[in-house]
Amino acid sequence: MDTHSLSSLLTVTRWARLTNFAGFVVSGPDARTFLQGQLTNDIESATAEHHQRTGYCSPKGRLLTTMLQWRLDETSWAHLLPAESLDRVLKRLSMFVLRSKVTFSPSNESLCAIGLWGTAAEQLSSRSASELEGRSFAISMTSASDAAVAAVPACHLLMDTPCAALGLRGWLVGPSEAIHQIIAPLATAQELPEAAWLFSEIGSGKAWVGEKTQDIFVPQMVNFELIRGVSFTKGCYPGQEVVARSQYLGKLKRRTFRADLSGTEVQRLNIPISELPGQDVWSSVFPAEPCGRVVAAAPVFDTEGRSQAGAALLIELTLSAWDAGGLAIGSLNGPTLEAGHLPYGLADAA
Repeated sequence: MDTHSLSSLLTVTRWARLTNFAGFVVSGPDARTFLQGQLTNDIESATAEHHQRTGYCSPKGRLLTTMLQWRLDETSWAHLLPAESLDRVLKRLSMFVLRSKVTFSPSNESLCAIGLWGTAAEQLSSRSASELEGRSFAISMTSASDAAVAAVPACHLLMDTPCAALGLRGWLVGPSEAIHQIIAPLATAQELPEAAWLFSEIGSGKAWVGEKTQDIFVPQMVNFELIRGVSFTKGCYPGQEVVARSQYLGKLKRRTFRADLSGTEVQRLNIPISELPGQDVWSSVFPAEPCGRVVAAAPVFDTEGRSQAGAALLIELTLSAWDAGGLAIGSLNGPTLEAGHLPYGLADAA
């Protein structure tokens, strides 16, 4: 495990409070087997050095939520997910514990997160940005220079896809007490709104499923297997047969794409950008019914961390509607979407 001190980490240039995310820990002698039978990714791939995306599906193969997952020790795994879904997901998971020797961290002791942009981890590890994606670093609170927070539990830095506009980035996740004490030394760095972090996620083509979009998408509809959130060799989990059929039988007919709203079109919205997830997407070529939904939306940010007039979106829709164009939000006459680009290829959609 890569372990670094708090003082060496905080050479970041920008950061954001991620209040829309929360986490929990699953522990116990049977935690490995339990999680392997519940989530879409292979638990063996979530180690102390590497985190991963994973999902929780209904028996019909529809995503109930998406998560980040990493291992704390041999019998404990941590998870980060949309905060609004935390209680619902914990309640559902606990229904399937049965006789397994598994415990969940209480919801009132959930993990918290902040987002960091900067080159600290690259400097510490002597690795390039491309080598850092997916890496996990334990952040020690016990060095002499960090005496003021010596009693605070350790956190984990989860390196993610760099943002084209804002640079190298990572999730810093830990107990709320630790995160709150870490925020104070960040006063010299530029604090950005949480929307900037979501903009970075959209630019990476990584969708989060929360309350407005839960139980709608098979993982492939939001490109979840393309960002390594699904294992097709791990064995059974709820909805596994549906997910496998979607992958191997026939051609996928729906995918998630990057789209943008200009500043002028944002002004035509009748709801805030943050309320767009779950809204219908329409196509003028196929006007009879909606062809898709908004998965995620955020304002655009420039390289200086300033919010711009436009909006960045991930939209899920039929391949034929994407190819035809003429897309709008909310109605056929709603704000017009412009085609954007994902950082990965949709090989299965070709």
